[in-house]
Amino acid sequence: MLGPMNPGRARPSPPAGSPRRRWWPWLLAGVVLTVAVAAAAAALLLGGTGRSLPPSLLPPLEEPPTIAAGDTAAVFLGDSYTQGWGASEPDRRWSALVAHDAGWVEVNQGQGGTGFVATSGLGGCGLVYCPTYLERVPDVIAVHPDVVVIAGGQNDLTALAADPDAVRAAVDATYDQVRDGLPQARIVAVGPSTAQPGNAMIVELDGWVRAAAARVGAEYLSLIDPPVIDQESVASDGVHVTDAGHRAIAERVLAGIRQP
Repeated sequence: MLGPMNPGRARPSPPAGSPRRRWWPWLLAGVVLTVAVAAAAAALLLGGTGRSLPPSLLPPLEEPPTIAAGDTAAVFLGDSYTQGWGASEPDRRWSALVAHDAGWVEVNQGQGGTGFVATSGLGGCGLVYCPTYLERVPDVIAVHPDVVVIAGGQNDLTALAADPDAVRAAVDATYDQVRDGLPQARIVAVGPSTAQPGNAMIVELDGWVRAAAARVGAEYLSLIDPPVIDQESVASDGVHVTDAGHRAIAERVLAGIRQP
C-alpha cells in the first residue's frame, strides 16, 4: 500500500519525455493484471466457480508418521479440535493423547473449519481449501488403517439450519463409504461438541451420528451427554479448548473404547 502523500512540498514535474512518464502506466497495468489473476485463482480454489480441488492434490497439514509392521494405525478424521487448536503442543491434543494411551500410531487428518458438509480455508485449516469429511474419505482409506476415529460435526451448524437433510445424508454417506472401503477396520464415532451450551441442532446431529455408527457396526461416544467441556477448559477465543479440555475429551474417548 502506498504511503500518504506529503502536502507540504510539491514535487517538480519530470521533464517531457522522461522514462518515468513512459513506463509507469505499464507498471500499474501489470500490478492490476497480477491482482486480477490471483483473485481469479483464489475464486476457483475457494469454490467460487462451483469447483474444488480433489483431496488427493491437497498437501498434508503435517508429515504422516511412519507405520511399521505390527503397528496399529489409527486415522483421526475431524475438525479444528482434532487438528489440535487450543492445545499448547501437538502431543497434547486429544487425538494424540488417545493414540498414545491406546498404543496406536496417530495419523491426524483433522482440518479446522470442516465438517460433514462444511469446507474451510486459510483461516480455519491453514490451506487455501480444505474439503468436507465425505470428500476426505479416500484419503482415510488410502492409509489402510486398523482404526478410524470420525469426530466433530459442529461446523455444520449453519448448514443444519438451512438444509438438515443434506447434512444427514452426508453423515450417512461418510460412514457408509468408510465402512465399504475398510470392511475390517474398527470405526469409532465421536459425536459433535461445542464450547458453548448445547442446542437442539447439536443434539439432533449427535443422534444422526449415533444412528450411522450403529448401522455400520461402529462404536459411538457422546461428548454432550453428559457434556465433556466445561467453561474452565474453554480457550480464550471462546470456541476451542485448552490442554485441560483436550485431556477431558481424550479421557471420555478412552473410557468408551476400553469398555468390553
